Amino acid sequence: MVKVFDADRKLARVLWKGRVKRARAFRLSLLFPGLGQVYQGRLSAGVAFSVIGLFPLYYLYLVGKGLNYGTVTLLAAQGLLYGLQALDAKRGASRETSPCEDRCPASVAVPAFLSFAQEGKIHESYAAFCVKSPFPYILGRLCPAPCESVCGVLPGRPLKIKELHRRVGERLLSEVEVVKRSPFFPPAGRKVAVIGGGLAGITAAYYLASIGVEVEIFEKEEQLGGLLNYIPDFKLDFELARKELKLFTSFENIKVHLGVEVRSLPENFDAYVVAVGAQVEKSFNPAGYTGFFLTPLKFLREPPKLKGKRVAVVGAGDTAFDVARLARRLGAEVDVLYRGRRESVKAQEAEVRAAISEGVNLYTGCEFKGAEGKRLIFSCGSSDYDYLVPAVGFEVDRELIGGLSSENSFITGDAATGMTTFIEAVSRARQTAVAVAQKLGLGLRCWFDEDFYREKPKGAKSCGFICSEASLCEHCGQSVRS
Repeated sequence: MVKVFDADRKLARVLWKGRVKRARAFRLSLLFPGLGQVYQGRLSAGVAFSVIGLFPLYYLYLVGKGLNYGTVTLLAAQGLLYGLQALDAKRGASRETSPCEDRCPASVAVPAFLSFAQEGKIHESYAAFCVKSPFPYILGRLCPAPCESVCGVLPGRPLKIKELHRRVGERLLSEVEVVKRSPFFPPAGRKVAVIGGGLAGITAAYYLASIGVEVEIFEKEEQLGGLLNYIPDFKLDFELARKELKLFTSFENIKVHLGVEVRSLPENFDAYVVAVGAQVEKSFNPAGYTGFFLTPLKFLREPPKLKGKRVAVVGAGDTAFDVARLARRLGAEVDVLYRGRRESVKAQEAEVRAAISEGVNLYTGCEFKGAEGKRLIFSCGSSDYDYLVPAVGFEVDRELIGGLSSENSFITGDAATGMTTFIEAVSRARQTAVAVAQKLGLGLRCWFDEDFYREKPKGAKSCGFICSEASLCEHCGQSVRS
């Protein structure tokens, strides 16, 4: 039976109720010290705040003296305590987060989604991931997984967090039907334009649409995804990736405009999210080179016939190794030349190892010196190359950003800081969605700005790798009530 994904809606309502409860607790704490904490079920904290807050007044009543330096200081201290207890009620109970959550750029609730995965609850696990970031499957393929670098649960290896949310994503996308669905909250009467249909733009659109905002996405290409469209198919199942993009743009209040380039702000919107990415390829076309020169994006989109050819790739980021691995698969002899040291290579180590195992040559400490015909000269030597692909990075189009800037514009993703990883761009986009919602007076609806934790289940369901691997998580953070 084909299912419809709706677990994020249910989780969003739970998190929203917690947000509303904290807001009420804050108001109660303003009425009487400690009352907000009692309302939240934090009885000991509430009683303590009440006693400490009222004691100075009782003391002044007993002493019966007028205002002096001592009484003024006491009243000032009481006022400070009054403010602190109100802020404490507004914040609510906190917990110690796990190292994996702290290291994740998006602060994904790793223990929570693994808790559901341990019980084989795929939809709930997928939804738990989405509290802080959409795209569990896509990021399960492309994220550098910094969370795993701090996981110390197992003695010989980290927990396979990235593979877990990839497999959870594969399972869910293979069994759900993507249909139009209503937002989680009533219509807000606000309209937001999202300029750019990459992962950052879709992230902002998903979160804003979920809280009832009318969202229109403007994308200059003929399909959504941004740089995702240039990822080689040996790294990503595009059928599943397209389905995941469709899932996160499936709200009835999201309208997508494809093939529309926007260079000035459209009218009649309450706010604008500018997520155009860092789309300008840095220039590197050496004088004197007579071979074929191709930019990395053009190469990845329309690779030439390379069987028996020699290709030089300058650079050492993920894009450089995408180009190198694709060229190698097309039958070329490929050299990746990087001016820095081996430990400074920016690409994911797994990508570097995969490229080398596939026959790509990596030369570090090779600074470009010049070109003579087909011969490229580097500080580490020279050789003839039929093709040169300079993957030396991307820059933000400052002229475009200037034309899209206003007091109601929010620059996000790579457009805000330059080229980064997908997970970092998505994280900034979620934070931007929070800022936009607050500007529109919808801050209380921001379920995606809530902390989420679910305790580790006592047992694990028998569902293969997902359940068994997830059960190894020890939930390094622990709940702290006050």
